Amino acid sequence: MNVLSRVKSQPRSYVALNGVTSVLAVLFTAYTLHYAITLWTIRLEYSVIFLGLGLATFFFDEARKHFRPSSDDTPTEDVEAMGDGGKSGLVDEVQQLWARVDPYVAMVLGALSLAASAYVWINFQRLHEEVHLLGFELADFAVGLILIGLALEATRRAFGWVIAMVTVASIGYAHALIGPNLPGLLRHTGLDWTDVATEGAVGLTGVYHDTLMGIGSTWVAIFIMFAGIAKAYGLMDFVLEVGRELGKSLRTGVVQIAVIASMIMGSITGSAAANTATTGSFTIPMMKDQGIRSEYAASIEAVASAGGQMLPPVMGVAAFLMADFVDVPYVTIIQAGIIPAALFYLSVGIAVHFLVLKFGWTTPNTGSFDYRVLTKGIHFAVPLAVLLYFLIWRQFTPLTAGLYTIAVMFAIGIVVSLARKAYQSELSPRAPLEELETVVLGLRRGGLEMAPLVGVLAAMGIIIQMLTQTGLAQRTSTMIVGLGGGLLVVVLLLAMVASILFGLGMPTPAAYVLVVVLVAPGVMEMGVPEITTHMFVFYFAMLSAITPPVAISVAVGSRIANTDFMTACVNALRIGAPGFLIPFALITNESLIYWSMETLVAFPVVFAGTVAIIVATVRFDGARTLSLPWVGAYVVLSFAAMYGSILHVGVQLVAATVIVATLAHAKFVVGYDSNRVASPSSTPE
Repeated sequence: MNVLSRVKSQPRSYVALNGVTSVLAVLFTAYTLHYAITLWTIRLEYSVIFLGLGLATFFFDEARKHFRPSSDDTPTEDVEAMGDGGKSGLVDEVQQLWARVDPYVAMVLGALSLAASAYVWINFQRLHEEVHLLGFELADFAVGLILIGLALEATRRAFGWVIAMVTVASIGYAHALIGPNLPGLLRHTGLDWTDVATEGAVGLTGVYHDTLMGIGSTWVAIFIMFAGIAKAYGLMDFVLEVGRELGKSLRTGVVQIAVIASMIMGSITGSAAANTATTGSFTIPMMKDQGIRSEYAASIEAVASAGGQMLPPVMGVAAFLMADFVDVPYVTIIQAGIIPAALFYLSVGIAVHFLVLKFGWTTPNTGSFDYRVLTKGIHFAVPLAVLLYFLIWRQFTPLTAGLYTIAVMFAIGIVVSLARKAYQSELSPRAPLEELETVVLGLRRGGLEMAPLVGVLAAMGIIIQMLTQTGLAQRTSTMIVGLGGGLLVVVLLLAMVASILFGLGMPTPAAYVLVVVLVAPGVMEMGVPEITTHMFVFYFAMLSAITPPVAISVAVGSRIANTDFMTACVNALRIGAPGFLIPFALITNESLIYWSMETLVAFPVVFAGTVAIIVATVRFDGARTLSLPWVGAYVVLSFAAMYGSILHVGVQLVAATVIVATLAHAKFVVGYDSNRVASPSSTPE
């Protein structure tokens, strides 16, 4: 599409802001790629400019959206609070006034982001080395507080109030006015405002936290930007088109395709809510058109989008953070995440399959799959192959592998586009210019995809720094172990609850970082291996997106589906039930994480357990609705299969055999009796 052809019909204010935003977004992506090519300085100095460009891009994009024509599309989604609750009167007038002023505030904040980051970069040598002898200047503290404020506001705008308020609470907790006056476990000596400014930013910590901003500005950024570039070249459209085509030949219609599409995109985005908003805007209407109830369509999309965060090789960008926290090769994290992801998605796939059969939402086959549709996007396999080759086979760093993948994406995209135009006799002298325009649009979209994450990475850096400086992180772990009374199962249950609570309303990477600092050490003190512990808390941080009362992923899905939020939450918990049990199975079956010969037995046995719990929660075994005694029997068999130690493999095998035998008896294995499937009018429990 020719962008220049639309400019004349757009308001001047929008054209100007769109131009500034586009330049910043392209520069943001180009700067990241330049560093990946040259590694021109240490990562910390590079992160200083990265933060400034990312925040500026985000704030100017926020201002641009205010003036955006209704026909203009944007790669980012607003996934904040649901509606305004019908407010009126003075509150409504204040909101309208703020809506007029807000874009100008955003522009000022964008300019301030560039100025503050420029100050830190110009004084980088002094702040990095000399300040420890010479001390800080008053201007340093002012810039530090400004950077903290910018990170808070960017986080609030991108992800709502939850993370922003947690950040504010961590700063308040760390301050000397509050810390010394708190009781018992929470008491500490406290920091003054200069300490807050130092630890929060200008001391080159906090917003510049080495793990969060360091990994985020390199490994995470390169993959998020690749996702944006791939979308600009039509990846999202291709996935959805293949899904619609498959829906014609599958008895369950588009449901499984919606799960797969959400899983793939969710792995890249790093936010369950954003992924639900993006893919759900397509998949939820498709499912409703098939006859699936609104509350089920919303819950299926929410669970699939949340679960995408665990899918290797990206795992919602948390894999990169995990590799740095655990200090192991990135490929080790990929290996550890494969079986847990397979268990979750196989169980979700079976759950939605059973639901479709139970309520008669099947579709008649309207035709066979047209394999010609694959030719429209088969070239996307080339960058993916390049990624896997350099990331897994050659074990390059994610930054380098991502760089090569982006380069191949551009090259393949240009070649395919020119070849199609030549084949269709549409090749013109303007073709090279059109391809250059597509490249620029790809760079722009990559920058806009990454920009909202910059603020939250900075905010999480502040939180971690404050909790570490006050010693709360260490004391929390000690408290969890103490409350557990030396019993591993109690400690794990406490860790589960804490992980879900800390993750409510947060994107998965942010939730993971918080729980890994506060909760993981207590679990490891009980003798659980480090990677297993990280997977355990990461799983529950991810599942907080579908856990009431916040359940942000379900909230977004229910808004799109126009259905009741709490009903959708209940259904999401049914579909995602195995997710709350699989982490415990990882503890009792460590071969699922650290592969060995025992894995060959543990995986099918635990998978049988996940199938059993799905049958119990859905109350359907592929042929008939189950009575309560049968539900109880499946729950017992599930626990026996999933949690029996590998040393008691005989018990597990017996349980798995019973599960498979009963399912086979119910005609699940040999085929279901379509005459016994409930009608479309069946009412869900």
